[in-house]
Amino acid sequence: MNEVGVINSFDATVSILITTVVGLTVVAWFGLPVMVRYAQNRRIQVLCRREKLIALTFDDGPCSGMTEQVLDMLEELNVKATFFMIGRLARENEGLLRHVEAKGHLIASHTEEHLDAWKVGPIRGVRDLRNGIRTLKDRELSVSWFRPPRGKATLGTLLSCWFQGCRMIWWTHVSGDTGHGVGKIRLGPAQIMRKLVSRKKTPLTPEENRSPHKREDLLRSLEHEGGVVLLHDGERTQEGYKALTLECTRDIVKRAKKSGFRFVTLEELK
Repeated sequence: MNEVGVINSFDATVSILITTVVGLTVVAWFGLPVMVRYAQNRRIQVLCRREKLIALTFDDGPCSGMTEQVLDMLEELNVKATFFMIGRLARENEGLLRHVEAKGHLIASHTEEHLDAWKVGPIRGVRDLRNGIRTLKDRELSVSWFRPPRGKATLGTLLSCWFQGCRMIWWTHVSGDTGHGVGKIRLGPAQIMRKLVSRKKTPLTPEENRSPHKREDLLRSLEHEGGVVLLHDGERTQEGYKALTLECTRDIVKRAKKSGFRFVTLEELK
């Protein structure tokens, strides 16, 4: 082989090597958290079914006018929940944060500004996670749980969460109180990835999500196997979604308690 041929062969090998390394890095960066999520959900479902447990979790607060209603509902139902708080809102509504704490609920982190880790640079995404945890810890709260906004995490998110001493968690059931999906998450890794990268669909109206068969699917699944339920106490585009959160919370608790399920925070679930 002449000198030119050797150089071309070397360049081709280097190009393939670089492409392979970049490809594996991208797969690890976005794909590893999806695998972790899938494995975690399977473990949670086995545990919750065996021990008859349900963990109610509320994202995107604290929000004046909504968080108080959720707290009143939980007190009426005599259950504890986990609140994944956005750092900025926790600073702006510190009285509400203390109210949640005083009621005996668990406070966890949901980043500082609710940035989508898949749509911002890695440094900005990690900083958002770190700042959200720091905001809560600066208020002398013991923060040991983190949930990524929209369920989207990267390898950087996983590592940063670990360095901050937090466990990352997603959910096994969605309440539909933001108009996106109702029921159990029945997805494998490939389906989770497709769902995360697909274009967001137009949300259903509160009335559409109140349809009996949608709510019944959720309630039936929870009363048989339990799990971690995603709800929200943050700001809403429609007032009807606020009522939907409260209605769904009440229905879940009343139905599952009749089936002998116990409601726990994530610390108890751990």
